Amino acid sequence: MSLRFGMLGLLCYQDMSGYELKKTFDTSLQFMWNTKTSQIYRELQRMEEQNHVTSSVEVQDKKFDRKVYSITNRGRDAFHEWVNKFPKNLIAPIRDEFIIRVFFGEQIEANNLTFEIQRFKKQQEEELETILFIEKEAEKSAVEERLEDSLFYWLLTIKRAKKGIIAEIDWANEALELIKNKGREEQ
Repeated sequence: MSLRFGMLGLLCYQDMSGYELKKTFDTSLQFMWNTKTSQIYRELQRMEEQNHVTSSVEVQDKKFDRKVYSITNRGRDAFHEWVNKFPKNLIAPIRDEFIIRVFFGEQIEANNLTFEIQRFKKQQEEELETILFIEKEAEKSAVEERLEDSLFYWLLTIKRAKKGIIAEIDWANEALELIKNKGREEQ
């Protein structure tokens, strides 16, 4: 997915400022696509140049004025073309520096490898907490914004993310036990 289509998809729901787009990414799409604020604003500028979005400035009394982006018909058409055209290969490319290091584990002291796998497990547990928070927020937003039909699909993606994270935690537990037993065998 390019950042552009994630943003266009979000703008199909409602008009948003760059800040709101970043916040929405962080509470809905972050487990699928990470982005930085600077990337969002750069892409909004490109999208506006290509007439996929328009912007207007909303004057606010006690806050800074805010620039709000709206999807255009051209942007909506581009998004619908993209969302309905699945890539040939549906498996995301893997670039996992952590697991490559585990693959060469004989070159790492067992204590260090154990520490890193425990650290990996902790990060996965934190990610699971985040995804559970995202799930609650999605359910809340769907009710507030009357997007119950959308919620069904949001929950499909959240379910996949949860299963993947739980599998990673299970793998870490199993790996830690195997390393521990390997150490006993060598003594």
